[in-house]
Amino acid sequence: MDAHGIWPGPADVGYFTEAQAGSFGETLRGFLRFLELPPGLRVVDVGTGPGLVPRLLLEQGARLAVGSDGSPAMLRRARDLSAEALPRANHQPDYVLADAGRLPFASGSLGASLATNLLFLLPDPAAGLAELVRVVGPGGTVGMLNPTDRMSTVAAEAFAHERGLSGFAQFSFINYGRLAEEHRRLSLEQWAKLAHDAGLQEVTATSRAGGLIAFVKGRRGA
Repeated sequence: MDAHGIWPGPADVGYFTEAQAGSFGETLRGFLRFLELPPGLRVVDVGTGPGLVPRLLLEQGARLAVGSDGSPAMLRRARDLSAEALPRANHQPDYVLADAGRLPFASGSLGASLATNLLFLLPDPAAGLAELVRVVGPGGTVGMLNPTDRMSTVAAEAFAHERGLSGFAQFSFINYGRLAEEHRRLSLEQWAKLAHDAGLQEVTATSRAGGLIAFVKGRRGA
């Protein structure tokens, strides 16, 4: 539902813009702190939605920040928000229309690739992760954020109550639980294993929101 009681679709620009501007935006900031990316990298955020992550990456010193999404409307909103948020910046994020399974980047051409709340929606998360790994060069970072197998509508409702969430923050988190129930839910350990199986090294996995959200990162080998 949106704030008026209708469940949002995957390209509901207003819904995801509000989510990134609120409590989920704080989750994304925490995810970037977890990644500990050095400045000067070329980074892609796949499934970027309204584009908060690329904007944050530029603010944190990325040499190039690209947001990739399959929705033209979402990318238009991302460009508008970037122009508003970074009016005096030397450069803006780049935004590209692309399928998550066929990214328009040469193999090994980027320093990091990220996917937040994307892989769990795909029919084959391993294939999506393989594409993230493909575009990163040796030693580059691959990071992903997904719900764990503990995420559900009931669990999200309990967490929202415990944290005193209200209004749109409460609504959107409970909707996140519903989406998790309808798609691929893996445990923290299974998300980490997926990263290992994709050939990533130095894999680190941790949970947030009382174990409902998985943060995973790893490095591509030589």
